[in-house]
Amino acid sequence: MKGVTKTKNKKNIAKKNKIGFTKSNNFFVRNKDLVKKIVFTLLVLVLIRLMTFITVPGIQLSDQFSQAVGNSEFFQLLSSLGGGGVGKFSIIALGVSPYITASIIVQLLSTDVIPVLSRWTKSGERGRRKLDRLTKVISIPFALMQSVATIFTLQGAIIPKWGSDATGTGPAWFYYVLVPTVMLGGTFLMLWISDQITIKGIGNGVSLIIFTGIVANMPQNLISTFHFYITGSEEASVMYDGILKFTIYIAVFIFVIFFIVLTNEAERKVPIQQVGSGLASIKEHKPYLPLKLNNAGVIPVIFASAIISTPMTIAQIIGAKNASNGFVLWTQTYLSYSTWWGIGIYAVLTLLFTFLYAQVQLNPEKISENFQKSGTFIPGIKPGKDTEKYLRGVINRLSVLGSVILTAIAVLPYIISKITDLPSSLAIGGTGIIICVSVAIQTVQQLRGRLIQQEFIDKKAEKFETSSIDNASSHIW
Repeated sequence: MKGVTKTKNKKNIAKKNKIGFTKSNNFFVRNKDLVKKIVFTLLVLVLIRLMTFITVPGIQLSDQFSQAVGNSEFFQLLSSLGGGGVGKFSIIALGVSPYITASIIVQLLSTDVIPVLSRWTKSGERGRRKLDRLTKVISIPFALMQSVATIFTLQGAIIPKWGSDATGTGPAWFYYVLVPTVMLGGTFLMLWISDQITIKGIGNGVSLIIFTGIVANMPQNLISTFHFYITGSEEASVMYDGILKFTIYIAVFIFVIFFIVLTNEAERKVPIQQVGSGLASIKEHKPYLPLKLNNAGVIPVIFASAIISTPMTIAQIIGAKNASNGFVLWTQTYLSYSTWWGIGIYAVLTLLFTFLYAQVQLNPEKISENFQKSGTFIPGIKPGKDTEKYLRGVINRLSVLGSVILTAIAVLPYIISKITDLPSSLAIGGTGIIICVSVAIQTVQQLRGRLIQQEFIDKKAEKFETSSIDNASSHIW
């Protein structure tokens, strides 16, 4: 009788405890917080795409607008870094491009150049908020400069809805006051939205905005590439040749994506050992320090593009009034991606930023110091300076190979455009595809981490529930 009574009491207690710990086999119920974050992020990204169709108030676009934007390298850079809104001259045309340029300056100045910024970098969350606030302030002049450059470049392609001048110049105050103000407001609206994605969504707000803009343009780019190869001729041989080239294009495009994923996930496993822990008998259980082939990620490509876009922005403003200016001609010769000089400078900047950011991300001196504090060492390597020297050598060797691969993929579309007649905006590889693949991998890893965290919480709750039932039933006579 006592056993039956205890069983019944356990069932009653379990029913009561189910109020506190709800178990369900439904994925959406079990991970409702994560589902809410995903839905919120998707809704916000859809809202951003809808905002790209809202043109800056007070103007209308001429028939030459699309051609003027498509033929300009400045707008190609702005579109890839901003979020893709410049193609319709929307209120969010600049996107987050000014913020990225400002963040480069702040990060470079934080590397012991300005002591105050270095202290903020090392002071945790509070310092991070201060740096973010400073970055947003610095992004204001860059946003105004880019908006003015856009006005000068597109004077013949955007027409005011008022004013007697039909050539598109319009009243001066309209171009130089209203449009920059609207674009500046659009930039800070995008920054606020990116913060909401980071806080309330799945994270990486700025990266996801750039990712969405690039992915949204991919279908149109594929259609344009198909029309480029299928030139409209009705001859069977020409059409067959065009379809064959387009098929090869798609195959190479998929291979480049696969290769980028492979290089992003490749890592060197440096074996480590804890003092007093003994040697692991199973290979899978041996501890190691993972060092990725490309420790800097996609940041070097974004930094190199943003640095080149700054003098090109100034050149667009000067060139609108004086196309034969020396600075304008210099940027066209040495910074344009249509010249070998421009491709070479872009490649060198990408290589340099890869090395610089890899050292910032992984500091061998700091890692060696942490190893000594925790009693960790690399088998066969003495702790201290020898460990630091060994890790520095490994990181440098990985950075050499990783930077070469990253640079090759980044400059690939411009080399293809130089060799063939295919426009660089339609060619394979480039900044856009690197950003897309890297952001997609980071997002998947974040979601997987949240799922593992939720599974751990559920197991802890179930264990606590079981122990509370056992404790309660042990006191029942």
